[in-house]
Formats: sequence, structure tokens, C-alpha cells
Amino acid sequence: MTPRRIAELIEAAAKRLSQSPNRALDAETLFRGASGMSRAAFLSQGDEPVSPDVLARFEAAVARRERHEPIQYILGRTAFWRDEFIVNEAVLIPRPDTEVLVEAVAIRLRDLQAPLVLDLGTGSGCIALSLLRELRTARALAVDLSEGALGVATLNAERLGLDARLDLRLSRWFDAVRSTETFDAIVSNPPYVARADEAGLPREVREFEPAIALFAEPSDDLSSFRAILAGLDPHLKRSGLLAVEVGVGQSDRVADLVKTGGLQSIEILNDLAGIPRVVLGRRS
Repeated sequence: MTPRRIAELIEAAAKRLSQSPNRALDAETLFRGASGMSRAAFLSQGDEPVSPDVLARFEAAVARRERHEPIQYILGRTAFWRDEFIVNEAVLIPRPDTEVLVEAVAIRLRDLQAPLVLDLGTGSGCIALSLLRELRTARALAVDLSEGALGVATLNAERLGLDARLDLRLSRWFDAVRSTETFDAIVSNPPYVARADEAGLPREVREFEPAIALFAEPSDDLSSFRAILAGLDPHLKRSGLLAVEVGVGQSDRVADLVKTGGLQSIEILNDLAGIPRVVLGRRS
């Protein structure tokens, strides 16, 4: 049998991925993931034959994508901020929207000598680890309710060489945070999607990403923010910063909650699409 060639495989895979708006790019990305090939090599070797091992990995990856599984889970990694993070079905896929939160917190803590950060619901660890990258003298405590998520965050911390500055704990919100522990910033990308909105989510999200990290309490889409504010008082230092990611249409309501919770200097920051995405508040 004549070996299949790269260009031929990509064309066939793109036809199979007709449900994707970026089917050609999806096919290329999956092939490069299966082959370990750089984009430059891929562009220059379209007429090259493909080995049976690479072909088998590529075919398996395309079959997973046909079922709407996110490419990031298929590859087992994704880019965020300045690094590449390990991801799987135990964690949300880090998105550019969350980089707005990382940038805002890094700017506001950069003049502190050795800032302490608490990340509530850390998932892959992308927020805490990106902040540790930016703030070279910082330390962070990151908590999550999911053991699987903490396993992913541990792998990412070790891979990035930041594990010595990151403490990871299994916890629902502040439950495992000691009463004496205080922080210069408390950050979170909490579950904030209303259950009523589940049907409108892309299949890639609603069928594959962890519901525990996506959805607020059924009767209250602001339940996560209420829980954070309820436990905030003993742990946020004087002049400390709260930074939370919010869903579409939630920013003003969350800002009101933050203000009612006693914080001041409330700010709302937009994401790259111009959608209000991050709410900030400071303790006086």
C-alpha cells in the first residue's frame, strides 16, 4: 500500500471535520500534534509520506474531534499567557479572557516586595502560575474542590519550575485556608454560568468541560461570588485586592456585591471582545 501523504491526509480530515468553522486549521493542528512537526516543517513537507504510527495517532485524534471534543483536550495542552499548560477533562480550558485578570493583578502587585496570592478554584493553575511568572518574589496558595484539577495544577507547577512557590490544597473556597493566612490578592475564575444557559453553550463546552467548574448554583448565578465575599474578611489584607472573572451580563451585579461587601475602588475591565469580564475591588 502506498503511504498516505500529508496534504492528502489534511484534505480528507478537513472534510470529516465539517462541523468545525476552522476545519482546515483543526486538521493541521491535530496532525502537528500527532507528528510533533513544527508549522514550518508542516508547510514545507506537504508531499511527504506519513509513517504508520503518526497516521494511527492522527486518525484517532480526528475521530475524537469529530465527536466535538476540544482540540486542547485531544492534544493535552494549551497556550495561556506566556506558557503552555497541561489540560484534560478535569479542568476548564484556559481562555484569553482570563488573561485580562492575570494582567490586571500583576500590574497592581508589581511594586510589592513579596506578594501573597490566593487562587480560589485554581483548575489547571493557569492564573496562579502565570502570576508567579510575572511576580518573581510572589508566593501563591491555590485551592480547588477537585482532586483531578489539583493533579493537573501540580503537573503544571512542576513543569514550569514553580512548584516551590505554589501551595496546592483540596478545598471548597476558604475551607482549607488557615485563619491566620492573609493575602495581598485573592483571585478567582469561579463557576458562574447559569444552569438555564447550559443548552446555549457550544457542544465542546457543555459535553466535555467539567460542570463543577462551569455552573453556579441552579437558583443563583452569582452564588460563587457570594461565597467568595462571605469568606473574604479574615484573609484579605488591608489594601488587599480582590479580582474575579465574571460572565456576560454579570459585571454590574457582581460589582454591587463587591461594594456591599465593604470593598472600594471598584473597577470593571473588558476582555478583548469589549465584554466586561473582570471585577476588581480593594479593601480600604
